[in-house]
Amino acid sequence: MSEYKVLIAGDKQLLALIIDNILNDLNLENTIVHSRKDTLLAYHNDYYNTVLLDMIMRVLLGLEVSNELCKTNSHIPIFALTSVPFRDNKKDSGLSGINHYISKPTTAKELQDLLKEYFKTAA
Repeated sequence: MSEYKVLIAGDKQLLALIIDNILNDLNLENTIVHSRKDTLLAYHNDYYNTVLLDMIMRVLLGLEVSNELCKTNSHIPIFALTSVPFRDNKKDSGLSGINHYISKPTTAKELQDLLKEYFKTAA
């Protein structure tokens, strides 16, 4: 699966490193960014098959970041990592381009299975 690139966006470095390690087990090429600015720069300067976006960042909420990402390239799926229940975000998610919510905490297997399924159907 090394032909797939994932942008991991979140301001918590430890969480991003854990996700990076989980995705490395799938042989995915990952880029980690920790701010809104770095997320947008990475997204616009390279091609990613998907984005894993932490919904609660200090400077800007994930919904606002996903809105900005979708203005440029709306066909790249965005998977939101959130500790907020899905039902609270369901209305906003469709408007912001978020394709799937991943509830925190999650397991390595759940995250890997979700991405394997996505990449299998995207191929």
